[in-house]
Amino acid sequence: MRPFRSIVLALALPLAAHVSAQAMTVTSATPLRPSPDGRELASMRAGAVVQAGPQNGSWTQVTVDGWLHVSMIGPKRDSFAVSVKSPAGALMRATPERTGAVIAQLNDGMGLQLVQRGDQWFRVKRTGWVPSKVLRAGATPAAPPAAPPAVPVAAATPPSAAPAPADSMPGDVAVAHRTAILSAPTGQTLGTLDSATRLVTGPVERGWVKVTLEGWVRQADVVPLDSASITAISAADLRAEPDKYRGRTVRWVVQVIAFQTADPLRKGLAEDEPYLLARGPGSESSLLYLALPASLVDLAKSIKPLSSVVVIARVRVGKSDPSGVPILDLQRIIQR
Repeated sequence: MRPFRSIVLALALPLAAHVSAQAMTVTSATPLRPSPDGRELASMRAGAVVQAGPQNGSWTQVTVDGWLHVSMIGPKRDSFAVSVKSPAGALMRATPERTGAVIAQLNDGMGLQLVQRGDQWFRVKRTGWVPSKVLRAGATPAAPPAAPPAVPVAAATPPSAAPAPADSMPGDVAVAHRTAILSAPTGQTLGTLDSATRLVTGPVERGWVKVTLEGWVRQADVVPLDSASITAISAADLRAEPDKYRGRTVRWVVQVIAFQTADPLRKGLAEDEPYLLARGPGSESSLLYLALPASLVDLAKSIKPLSSVVVIARVRVGKSDPSGVPILDLQRIIQR
């Protein structure tokens, strides 16, 4: 009987390991990591249902299973059959449709196991680790936002009537826990906000609130929000097609040679007009005339010769006479 009993126990062990996996719900947004101290693979959404496995200290191993649109599926990566192919990340959904509840925001390049292949949607999964404190036993995700009730045509509000007031929140709020900020309730993720980040609230719509974040970034890291702004254009492009780029805005890194004032020989510049003689952009050795408004003259004079600066400028002349040097009107100088 002993050999038979041993065989029964041996067969029961894999079954017990399988049964130990438990459906649990993520209670707040949290990173998914390949190991407790590993890099962030994805950002799990509150309400996501996962299969929980073994624990390691304050961490629990979980498996997340969901659907990715085929446009977000990349090639094999390491031991994984597919990967995420999206610089902005990809949304894993609970159902194979764009309106499906979002389970997680997956980082670009993340490896995934392939569960099911479809024409438009792939079912994938990945095992990782999350803090045990964000898990609650049971598969009870938050209910999706309810659609607004249909309004009979006869009872529709006349155009002159004021709309019913929307749900509201205090004007100033703080983020309760680390969470993602989206471009729209079902839009792409713009970034992640840490807890205690202060926000100013706007309209509330079906469980979502529009917020404004106030903070500081380096001046060199921002450019005007202008559809005409281009950075790939070169000085050679200006000389080759001078009329094509007239009036367009560029953001260039240039090397300042000297502060000068124009003489009558500088066609395209007014006599005595102040300008910077520069070289660039980037590794180009082309000479440039960067015309200065009065507000930038003092700053331009303070720049040491052969210093590299970032400039935002508008093309005045793509190819001036007789030298062929491009002339641009400076709008901003950003010292590096």
